[in-house]
Amino acid sequence: MRTSKIGLLSLFIIGAGLIQSCKQKEEKQLKDEPPVVTVATISSSETEQSVSYSGSIVPDNMTTVSFAVPGTINSVGVNEGQRVSKGQFLASIDATEYEAALQIANASLDQSQDAFRRFDELYKKGSFPEKDYIDIKTKVAQAEANKKINRKRITDSRLHSPTNGIITVKTAEVGGMAAPGVPAFTIVKTDMVYAQFSVPESEIGSFKQGMQVDVNIPTLQRDFKGKITIINPVADEISKAFTLKVRLDNPGGVLMPGMITEVLAGVPVKVKQVRVPLTAIVNNVDKIPHVYVVDKNNIAKLTRVSVGKIAGDDIIITDGLNESQTIILTGQNNVKDGKKVKAQTTSVTASAPKSE
Repeated sequence: MRTSKIGLLSLFIIGAGLIQSCKQKEEKQLKDEPPVVTVATISSSETEQSVSYSGSIVPDNMTTVSFAVPGTINSVGVNEGQRVSKGQFLASIDATEYEAALQIANASLDQSQDAFRRFDELYKKGSFPEKDYIDIKTKVAQAEANKKINRKRITDSRLHSPTNGIITVKTAEVGGMAAPGVPAFTIVKTDMVYAQFSVPESEIGSFKQGMQVDVNIPTLQRDFKGKITIINPVADEISKAFTLKVRLDNPGGVLMPGMITEVLAGVPVKVKQVRVPLTAIVNNVDKIPHVYVVDKNNIAKLTRVSVGKIAGDDIIITDGLNESQTIILTGQNNVKDGKKVKAQTTSVTASAPKSE
């Protein structure tokens, strides 16, 4: 009886072992099975595209403001980066000496005018020498000029903005010294700006004043329309390129000097471009875009690509892929670089857009 129980136990253990072994074998087979992915073959087609020229935003006008008279700065009313209006107070210097000089000039003028009134009647009667009369008239004129000079110095002790714009540089500080010709502020006028770019000699014939172009601002991800208003007729001595400016209205002040621009202009040219669905893009830990390229043996290779603009559900590939390559569109989460995949071809084809 004891022997029978032992035999049954042994059979149970052996059976359990066989079941576990089969289960592990099935799991291993599933684990070793290549992941199923959706793939598409890359194709490209010609599309007309305007030539793009890199440039930057430049202000309509940049004004350097300085005091016309020397003195100690006692007040500053604006800060760097602040928007100002024409006539707005910027800073002032201590005008005590100029005010005292004006009082002296007023007193001197009163004295000269009083003397002139007294001797004018005598001169008309012939009782006063002409030479002395001329001297008195000269003193009156000098006193009037001296009064105007000192009055202007007091006016010049207060600095006001000559235009609408933004304070980009502020060197004036309370307690500092002001001097004629020494910049206190730099004001940039930004209600209208230019997109400035350069064109090589071989392409300058495609541009005319008044020509409308599109200007893209990558930072803002916005396009603006403007007209070419300035074509410098003299090429740069080194690059032999010509400088052009596109006028852009900027009432909201969103376009700031120094912003990078892309000017789309000139005669459209035919180019080949490849675009793929956004789902094909895989970003690594450094946020660098890649795609999985599948070879004829169904081996997936992680390939770095350079991308351009997004076009709907697709993205333009500017470098890294060749025509007729096969890429993975979906299912990349289970794919490992250099490993085999089970590819299922889709009817969707990675291709070029019709136009840009």
